[in-house]
Amino acid sequence: MTIVLADMDAYLRGRLRKRLEKVSGVTVVGESSNSTETTAMILNRNPDVAIVSSLLEGGSGLDVLRHVRQLMIPPTIIAVRDNPSLDHNNAYSVAGADFIVDKAADDRRIIDIIRLLCDGHRQTDVMDSSFATRHE
Repeated sequence: MTIVLADMDAYLRGRLRKRLEKVSGVTVVGESSNSTETTAMILNRNPDVAIVSSLLEGGSGLDVLRHVRQLMIPPTIIAVRDNPSLDHNNAYSVAGADFIVDKAADDRRIIDIIRLLCDGHRQTDVMDSSFATRHE
């Protein structure tokens, strides 16, 4: 499973990257602090998951979501709210976020979501390969 990380905080990106890459089958294929760069990275690298912070240089996570959701098969989007006191859940949902988590909370929720997605990804791979085997 491939992942793109987008957050203005380089320390947070590095810490999260290290934790994510300990999950079997996960590869972080890009990091960014800028909304335009993040959008381009998602379009060019076609990750399975994009973890996008609400605050990015040159725009917002919502800007990225609005552009990315126009793809035929967009990645799973985990929106990270920088300020949970501002209730933007509806805006994130409308923009296409699959999951919404608070940055203030520990990274554990993000890691748990990735593990669940990896398990589903592996099951789909097994189902696809057995389907192909049965019909060869």
